Amino acid sequence: MSGNLIFNNACKVLAVLQTDIDAMQTLVDAGAVECPNTGQLHSNLDTLRLAAKDMSDIAKREITTLKREKALSRANQMQEDYSRLKNLFDHLRKIQSERAAERDRSELMGSNNAGPGGRRRATAGSKNSGEGPSMSDTSAILMMDGMLKENESLTASDGRLDEFIQMGRGALNELYEQRQLLKSTQRRMYDIANTLGLSSTVIKYIEKRASQDRWVLFGGMVVTLLLMWAIAHFLGRKQA
Repeated sequence: MSGNLIFNNACKVLAVLQTDIDAMQTLVDAGAVECPNTGQLHSNLDTLRLAAKDMSDIAKREITTLKREKALSRANQMQEDYSRLKNLFDHLRKIQSERAAERDRSELMGSNNAGPGGRRRATAGSKNSGEGPSMSDTSAILMMDGMLKENESLTASDGRLDEFIQMGRGALNELYEQRQLLKSTQRRMYDIANTLGLSSTVIKYIEKRASQDRWVLFGGMVVTLLLMWAIAHFLGRKQA
């Protein structure tokens, strides 16, 4: 795949990424906890990272200095754009995770206080305001802490699953690019083979024509000698 084609595709992915992350930032600013297209953002970020890497590799193989410098400048700019969007995406994801944890904590606290046991504990606390927390309150707090830790663990597992999905998509993209490269190499090999086949045919034809011309030359020389001998012999007999 040529450097210009990779650059054009990367620019399209960059434009889509910028639009999606701007939309995600708008949702986060509005207080949203989740983003509907997180998986697609992961995939596009990985595609942009691979494109920047491929552009850098192709730039290093450029022969002329001017083309190499121009290609490296494009690759570095694409890498900077990827790093900027990746950092912004990670920052927004962190905010959403913190908000999700806070929301779950509030829901757990609200459900605990709204239950019958919570109302009884509230009544008992109002009657015995001078006493410390009861055993039931301690058990509820421990239970909520355990549930919060479980929620944080699930959130971390969700992030790891997103990373695994991102890695899988990256590997799939790399395999697709390698397949395209192998196809391009195969086409070039076929072209070279056809060119070599044509060249060998032309060489054989030239050798055959040269052999024929050699025999024509020798035949002409023999005929010319015979004619000269015949003329000399005929003129000699006349003079005699």
